[in-house]
Amino acid sequence: MAKEDNNIHAGHRERLLETVYKVGLYGLSDVQVMEFILFYVFPRGDVNPLAHRLLDKFKNISTVLDASLNDLAVVKGMGQTSAKKLKSIVEIFNIYTSSKANKDDGLSNFGDIYGYAESLLRHKNTEELYVFGFNSSGEFVADRCLARGTLKMVGIDMREISNFVNTYNVPIVYVAHNHPDNSCKPSKQDIVSAEELKRKFEFSGCELRDNFIVGNDGIFSIYEKVLKRVFGKNDKFDDILELINKDYESFASKKRY
Repeated sequence: MAKEDNNIHAGHRERLLETVYKVGLYGLSDVQVMEFILFYVFPRGDVNPLAHRLLDKFKNISTVLDASLNDLAVVKGMGQTSAKKLKSIVEIFNIYTSSKANKDDGLSNFGDIYGYAESLLRHKNTEELYVFGFNSSGEFVADRCLARGTLKMVGIDMREISNFVNTYNVPIVYVAHNHPDNSCKPSKQDIVSAEELKRKFEFSGCELRDNFIVGNDGIFSIYEKVLKRVFGKNDKFDDILELINKDYESFASKKRY
């Protein structure tokens, strides 16, 4: 009977794979999509019940993939190892996004930087800080995540900055971080940290051209004091416009701490 069940499950996997190959994932139900993702975590067996349990707990695909390791691990049928494998799928997507950023396919110059940063940071549920390096001709060279979690940009290790600048020999960099599920309006600490970070890059012989924040309402440039992109309005959106129009200089010049 067990052998017969395995054959049924194998046949289901093959049929679902063929469906995805022909029509893609968008035509499938959330349960089918979750099953398909779980195929890469569990090479054998019926993952349909687990797909249902994950969606019952986390409601949709994105919240399953964004869930913490510990929250995933306690779901019946998961465990720590399987949870780590599931979390790594998001990292694979991030690598794919990053690898598209080259002269032929994606990020090639300064003008593309905001779109690329949006794709990397807009939908993250944890705060991350990226550095993007360019050569003197304005061509993209490399990027790196310098920090992840609760960020304190002032505390970023000088060795990390020097290592990036020296490894890729970049004279110009941009820096971006996100405000998960929040406005792109800079906090006092964002502004203080941005100035400190600028000095650190200058010490490494590199120009920090811009430092910007990706929020759920848009992208705000701390150095240029403008909204680079608008995604939508929230209750802090008017504050951003006021900041741009008249209050930025006084806000930035307040006592630092």
